[in-house]
Formats: sequence, C-alpha cells, structure tokens
Amino acid sequence: MRLATSSEPADWIPALLHDFAVDVGSFIPDVFESYARILHPPGRLAADESVLDVRWADIAAANGRSVDDEVLHVDISGEPSRVGPSGEELWNQHPRTGSLSREIVERLIQTLGSHTTTPDHCWFGVWNGWGALRESIRGAPMFSVPGRDVFLLEGSVTDALITLEGINWCFQSAMLWWPDDRAWCVSTEIDFSWTYVGGSQNCIAEVLNDPLLEAQLVTPGTIR
Repeated sequence: MRLATSSEPADWIPALLHDFAVDVGSFIPDVFESYARILHPPGRLAADESVLDVRWADIAAANGRSVDDEVLHVDISGEPSRVGPSGEELWNQHPRTGSLSREIVERLIQTLGSHTTTPDHCWFGVWNGWGALRESIRGAPMFSVPGRDVFLLEGSVTDALITLEGINWCFQSAMLWWPDDRAWCVSTEIDFSWTYVGGSQNCIAEVLNDPLLEAQLVTPGTIR
C-alpha cells in the first residue's frame, strides 16, 4: 500500500452520496446493483480467555426480534442488545466500531477479488481523525465526503489486510476501499458496528451467502 499521487480517483465517491447520515446511501455511493450490510460481531470471553464471536441473529432471537429489528433497536453506541429479557448477559466484548476485523476482510477479499478486473489496483480511503494512524499516511492527498476528511492510498485488494495503525498488532481497516474499475465499494463508517458493501447482484449474493459473514440485503434508501 502506498500514498496516492492525487485525490482525483476518489472524486466519484462524494458525487454519488446522499446527504450525511440519512440512510445507507449517505455512506456508500448510490450507483451499484445491490448492497449488503455486514454486521461486526460482539464477543463473549470464554473460560480459557479466548473470545468467541456472538452472532447478531442469536442476540435478536434471545430478545424475540428479527435481525433487522435488532439493528433498528441499537442505542447511541451502535451495539446490539447486551442482555436478554431475563437479564442474562448475551455478550461482554464490544463489536468493532469503525473497523472491520482481519477475519472479515479476509473473507471479503476472497469474494470481492473475483468480482473486479483490477484486483491489483485498488484505492483506500482513511479517515484523518484516527489518532493512531501511521505517520506516513498523513502525507497522502485528501478528499472529503459529508462529515469526514479522508486520506487516499492505493495498492492491491490484498493490501486491505494491512493495518493502518502505527502498531502492527492493532488492526484498523480502511473507511472506504474500491477497485480501480469501481466494480464494488466497501464502506465502514467510523461510528457504526457494521460495514456496507455495494456491487453487482452476483457479487452481493456471494457476500450474503457466505456462512462466515453475517450480512443482510439493504438498499441505498435503507435507514442506517
């Protein structure tokens, strides 16, 4: 991954966004055939101190709701319900906010890399507000989307696995990433515990059918 030489390759993004914080189209360009929301799982600390992912579907079911309703019930933290109706704790490790996990990025690369003609040339938008960014990133050209100023980097699709943090063991994914042919786009809003992906119908169908992802079909007009 390297610094872009110009912000021009990102010009199409703000031109195709809705007004800030209105709906899905506020965070990912309204130009694709299909869209998915990928939920970031909270976790539960096991007896051996490993962390087990907890699916939003299980949290929703414990509260007698659908996953769609669970997303609509998130509070200002953007997290699913932490306790069930009888007071039992459903999870105790917060979902990632504003970043995908390495595991989810690995799954997306496998799918998205096969749905672009330019997997070796991709663009990465990095929010300038992350305090622990690698210092070299701050020399990159910048572009703006509603409410956010963003550095622009470039590389291959597999570079999505490179952390943007200054500390290698702490993984921070890009806020936006897309291939040069614009066949798809991934958007992780900094305040959300989920990520949006837009692409062709076939591409998004693969995302939705991946058993290791918890993804829902959405549209640019979907609230949240």
